[in-house]
Amino acid sequence: MPHVKLLEIIFDFDLAPYEPPAFRGAVIEHVGREHVAFHNHHGEDQFIYRYPGIQYKRIGKRAAILCLNDGIEDIYHLFAQEESTIKIGERSVSLATKRINVQKPLVQVWDRKFSYKVSSWLGLNAANHKAYQELKSLSERIQMLERLLVGNILSFAKGINWTVEGKIEVELADIISQKMVTYKGTKLLCFDLVFATNVFLPWHIGLGKGASTGFGVLYPVRKQDNPTTIAEDE
Repeated sequence: MPHVKLLEIIFDFDLAPYEPPAFRGAVIEHVGREHVAFHNHHGEDQFIYRYPGIQYKRIGKRAAILCLNDGIEDIYHLFAQEESTIKIGERSVSLATKRINVQKPLVQVWDRKFSYKVSSWLGLNAANHKAYQELKSLSERIQMLERLLVGNILSFAKGINWTVEGKIEVELADIISQKMVTYKGTKLLCFDLVFATNVFLPWHIGLGKGASTGFGVLYPVRKQDNPTTIAEDE
């Protein structure tokens, strides 16, 4: 069971809900594509299938980058540049920081459950989206979503070099909302969910598809008797 190293950088400018991908692109161009950790690609087309160590997000309406383990060392290249502004769309913004959080939480399977909200979660790919739609009952759909969340947690575990001992349990508490979004040219269901799991997970990590670009952001549920009451810094 590892202590995962986390560095969260909150920048002093706002992002619109749709802008994390553009923020990511601006940062990549700023540091240079030779720094692979910022984009997880070899060349133009070859994607590296691994849990992202650098994730671009919108937290409390502000632009944010979350770095995990080796990503903390790589983020040096962002602040080593002589120029301290980037261009997002038509606007130039300064990379001045508002807040930096450093954590080293212990990630493990516990004998109790923790409640979370996952925001804009892309848990279904094109293939299992069809299978999900064909399920007849709500209970079957919930069970499928729970299995996919377990898979996402296992992907996160692999990304931080954690060999999970014990069974990961997930219980879906609420489907707050769902809508269709276009992700890399494919229409997929995007969920806001509340779930409980016996794994302690760090706040603001990404789960599912698009974890590096603001999808599937994890927030704690602070009031256990009200699963839709989420941390204030969302």
